[in-house]
Formats: sequence, structure tokens, C-alpha cells
Amino acid sequence: MQTFASTISKVFYGTLIHSVSIKEIEYILQGLLFIDNQGKIAKIVKNVSQDQLDAALEGVDSDKLVRLTGDQFVIPGFVDTHIHAPQYAFCGNGHDLPLLEWLDTYTFPAESRFADKDYARRLYNKSVARSLRNGTTSACWYATIHLEACKELVQVIQEQGQRAYVGKVNMNQNSPDFLIETTESSVRDTRAFIEYVKDVNSKIDHKPLVTPIITPRFAISCTSDLLTELGKLAEEYQLPIQSHLCENMNEIGFTMSLFPESVNYTAVYADHGLLNDRTVMAHCVHMKDEELDLVKEKEAGISHCANSNFNLKSGIANVRKMLNKEIKVGLGTDVAGGYTPSILEALRASRTASVALDMESSLVVAELFYLATVGGARVMGLEDTIGNFEVGKEFDAIVVNASSDNSPVDIHDHDTVETSFEKYLFVGDDRNHEKIFVQGKEVRIPGAASRK
Repeated sequence: MQTFASTISKVFYGTLIHSVSIKEIEYILQGLLFIDNQGKIAKIVKNVSQDQLDAALEGVDSDKLVRLTGDQFVIPGFVDTHIHAPQYAFCGNGHDLPLLEWLDTYTFPAESRFADKDYARRLYNKSVARSLRNGTTSACWYATIHLEACKELVQVIQEQGQRAYVGKVNMNQNSPDFLIETTESSVRDTRAFIEYVKDVNSKIDHKPLVTPIITPRFAISCTSDLLTELGKLAEEYQLPIQSHLCENMNEIGFTMSLFPESVNYTAVYADHGLLNDRTVMAHCVHMKDEELDLVKEKEAGISHCANSNFNLKSGIANVRKMLNKEIKVGLGTDVAGGYTPSILEALRASRTASVALDMESSLVVAELFYLATVGGARVMGLEDTIGNFEVGKEFDAIVVNASSDNSPVDIHDHDTVETSFEKYLFVGDDRNHEKIFVQGKEVRIPGAASRK
């Protein structure tokens, strides 16, 4: 008969920190977190003293026990709900232009290079590794229009062990000649990509981590017939959907000139079967109340990309209004509109944006941490799988050391667990990430320095 101990692969003992609601962070001191052989959280025991430890382990071998130090704590992995893998090539460059000019000047030429799948693999290895080093255990990735390069991104993510939605980008109009598809080729290659991911997933011996996601770049780059076909594919395969929405005023005006039959920009997606409870819409900076109401009605999610919205001078999204309407909201780095693939930086930019918009109702620490973890999981439709440390969820997590070598955080004698955690959120970076876990397995990041 199988015993409880035999089902356990690892146990953490020490401080555990996670969101139990958008208003509350739970700090578990002297906690035991048991991970089973499928990578799920099997059990959590709180307030276990050293004297009680042996009994509380219930026969689990001591070599499976990880004892955290006083300055270490475990948190759920971050969820990046909007990031462009190819744009990591110029991450940190080109923030001198607004959105549409930025796309023409920087983005489209950079993405055209991904017709070369060998170049794509080299770049994607760096892009995914950097995302993981920054603690992103789940990501909504945009690739490019190039089918073979999209396959390379899937392979890289599989090899590195991140949980991901991966989208082959669709664009058949208002795009440069060197980066454009026909309607037929876009639909054909999207279906081929979906079938490719299904085939890859059928050959692995664990629960798949990569899911294809329908990805019209934005309405400007897709004709109505292409959007319609993409909506049909999303329904046929029951896939998630991602795109951009109401990021920039010029973008909105251009979109409405292309789709005059739709009452607003948000309705363009709804009218083509692309707005539902599996949809992730990035930005949503300039949303009318009726558009937010439509997002709520369709149970779609919003990726808040404050860093990018500042850099490209797009504006400030009203996250408080979204939350008051009970819309699902997560954080996105939006590389390379955003200058870093760090969700910590996205969290900080979100705080600044909320203060700039309304000092009286700005986002507080508990809300920001929730958006970076549980909020992102809800936007991706994964709230029953990841986001916090509920029993039965999969263990996606970061082992944080606030006093790691070369840490940007200084911890003093007066600091508590709460103040150390808050310092990490606002001062820390990947140097504080000692280990990253996805589905219960430690991720080995290429190029990362070995850490204890």
C-alpha cells in the first residue's frame, strides 16, 4: 500500500508567503509545504516548531527536506500575461517613439529576422532564460508570423521548463511587405502550429506546460475575414486568445476607420468571436465604460502593462476601475515596449501608475502582489492550477533570499518577515532568486550562475 511519505518528492520548511485574496497576504512562519510526485502541493502545515518537525514530516525522508534560512522565503512564481519573445532582441532600446511609429521603426524590422529559424532559436534561448531568471514561471508569449520559428520557441520553452501560452502572430494587412501574410497562409500556418504543439504535448510523460494561443497582433493588422477565421479556430480547439486593445489614441482611431460597423474597439474582437472567458487583452489604457462592461460581460482578462504604457507614452490604465468592476487583471512586462522582462518592475510601474492616476485610491502591496501571481493566473484561466499555495495546485514557485550574494536589498536587525518581503518587492531583483520551480521541478536556467 502506498504511504503518504512515498508520494512526496520534496518538502520546504520555513517562511511561505502567498496571496489568499486581493486584500490579504498570508505569511506562514515555520511552515511545511509538501510537494507530491506530480508536482502538486500535497499538504501545508503551519507553525511547526523544531521539536515538532520530525513528527510533522510523517515519515518523509530527511533528504527530501529543504530547510530555509531566516532571510529566505518561498513565494508563488510570477505570471507575465503579455510578453513578446522576439522583441527581447532590442529590449531597452527605442523608447523615443509612440506605438505605431515604434512598430514601424523598431519592431517590424526586428521581427522579420525570425524567418531564419536558427537565429530565432538563439534569440529565444536568451529571451526565455531571462524571463525565468526574473521569476516568471508562467508567460503569455507572442512569437512572430513565422511558423518554423514559432516551433523553435515551443522547443526552447519545453527545454527550459517554463509554463507558457505561445502564439503564432497573425497579420495580413497594414504591415510591411517583409512581414505580412495572406489570409489563407495565416490561417493555414496557425492551424499547423496548433497541431504541432498538440503533437509535441502527446509525446511527453508529464502534464503539458505549453498551450497554443490564438494571436491576432491587433485589429489593425488583420482583415475582418482573418479575424473571423481565427475566432473559428479558437472555438474549434477551445484555445485561449490574446491581442492588444485600446493602447494608444491613434491606434484606436485607425482601428475604428477599418471596422466602422463595430460600435467600439472592444466590440471589434467580440464581433469576430475573439472576446470570451479565454481572452487576454493587453493594455486597455483608453477604455470607455461600455467597453469595460463588455470585457466584464464576456469574462475576458486584462494584462496591465504600465512600464510599456509609460515608455511609449500611451497613457495610464485605470486598474482601480477595472478591479471595482471585478474584471480579471494581471501584470505584463510587454517586452520590448517595456524595458525589462521583470514582473517585479511591472509591479513597481503599476504602483507608480496608480499613484499618478489617483493618489487617494492607488494600489497597495497586497493588491500588487496578487496581480503578479493570482491575478495573472486568473487572466490565463489557470486559477485552479497556479497562483498561490493552495493544496492541489501545482508548485510553481521562487525561493527568494533577501540577503543573497550581491543582493540589492539590505536587511537590518529591526526588519520583520513583512518588511523584508516588501523590500524585496520594491528593491529586489533576480539576484535574490536562488531557485525557480515549475510543476514541482527545479528549473535549470541556461547561463545562470550556480546558487546554493
